[in-house]
Amino acid sequence: MTSTGIEATDPDDIVYDAEIVDEREQLLPADWAPYRITRHTILTDGEVLPRADKEPPFTSKDIYVPPSVKKRITERGARNTRVNRDSTRTRFEQWCAKEGRIAQPSTTTANVAAYFGYLMETGKPDGSKYSPDSLLAYCSRIASWYPKGERPDVSLVREMIEDYRLEEYIPAGGEKEQSAGLTLKHLVKVLAEIDETTRIGRRDAAMLVLQYGMLYRSIEVTNLLVKQVRVDTDGVWVWTAKSKTRRKGKGRWRFIRDRADLQIVARVRGWLADLRELREPTEHDQNPAGGEPAYLPIKPLFRALTTKGNLKRRKNATVRGLFLTGRMVNEMVQARATVAGVALINGLKVTSHSLRAGPNTDMAEALVPLSERNTAGDWAPDSTLADDVYNRPDGSIGISKNDPLDAVPLWGKFEGQAALDEP
Repeated sequence: MTSTGIEATDPDDIVYDAEIVDEREQLLPADWAPYRITRHTILTDGEVLPRADKEPPFTSKDIYVPPSVKKRITERGARNTRVNRDSTRTRFEQWCAKEGRIAQPSTTTANVAAYFGYLMETGKPDGSKYSPDSLLAYCSRIASWYPKGERPDVSLVREMIEDYRLEEYIPAGGEKEQSAGLTLKHLVKVLAEIDETTRIGRRDAAMLVLQYGMLYRSIEVTNLLVKQVRVDTDGVWVWTAKSKTRRKGKGRWRFIRDRADLQIVARVRGWLADLRELREPTEHDQNPAGGEPAYLPIKPLFRALTTKGNLKRRKNATVRGLFLTGRMVNEMVQARATVAGVALINGLKVTSHSLRAGPNTDMAEALVPLSERNTAGDWAPDSTLADDVYNRPDGSIGISKNDPLDAVPLWGKFEGQAALDEP
């Protein structure tokens, strides 16, 4: 009899009343769940594989952030770094689209290699060659665009760039262009040509001597606040909150002694007096009586001025706001150097960076130790021997009136040179 009650003689005709079970299911434990294993999973003897069903029950609340937080995430890092990074990636993406290649959401090593081969062969729009250092920077920006584990192998691209450096760039006369050193003997010529009876002249002179005395980069002098410069009887104290090589950690005060050639006390005092007279411009008045003062502790020390010496309205300056840009400082330095006849020194162009190279050169010639020059210029921590000695833990401004520029003779002339310079 069959399970249906019908007699059957052939075993193949027998029908069994039973549930068919997959043999694979019989091998799994009753509480089986998929395991969560990635390329980053690391276990040792006795550890249990992480289970996928143990993941937190995330909701949309766990992945959304306020617009202000999203803006901070998007705009993290220095602005110049973001602009350069984004423009490099955009150019790569545009080239890929033109060539029928894929740039996002992922790409291939071949795409990146082909792109850099194109840059090496065609060069810049003006016909000059890309520097190898620029290409290496582009390579890093493009590679970091992709998540770890999905990045193209750029090691061979870097090897291509180094071969390009040796075989094409250097033989073609390519070299890293450096700024001239605006040493003291040249700086005094620049200062002598500035009309300090005008507010713009007083601002520029104060900026030049401060930048020289602090070995500042252009962005560092523009970032100074009113409260970060204090005039003493025999010099000026300057607070540097951070620098390019010291982006984290506490700031520090440094003293610049007054000298007859720099006249830093008189020049800084003159500009601070101007700030006290200036008021924030309105739509109808460039310097309204009783208006908001420019001389406030948390406002920028150096400001953009009109030709008449009033503050410029900065309502459209969405990036730097009231702060000057590094480009503006560079243009000012170049214009002042040109008027003084020192636009070129030893064949090199004078730029804002010349006010960093110049004082370092002066101190080196005056035999100031490297450790002191590194400290004065706020260079990388691993090359500063005396950084801990001159920075007190309490951060007070009464640290030490030690100024390595004391070793540089007045007017940038050493003993005996003055007589030789006379006709």
